[in-house]
Amino acid sequence: MTVRAFIILLGVTVLAIWLGDRIAQDFSAPGLERTFTVLVIAAAVVAPAAWLLGRLGWINSGRIEFSRNSNSQPPRNGGQA
Repeated sequence: MTVRAFIILLGVTVLAIWLGDRIAQDFSAPGLERTFTVLVIAAAVVAPAAWLLGRLGWINSGRIEFSRNSNSQPPRNGGQA
């Protein structure tokens, strides 16, 4: 996942939860019912956004990279803790 995709998905998620909360306040009771309503609304907004970013190539499925140069240099302390 690129940094741009992460920032976009973070923003979309925050907006989707805010929107879901605003909608759920009017139609559901406080507690677990409202939480589930917000979850469904947020998932309905975030899932297509993630799919679109995946189609654009900003999210690569099946490849995990924790750092850019993970195999290029050995640890500085010689591999000992």
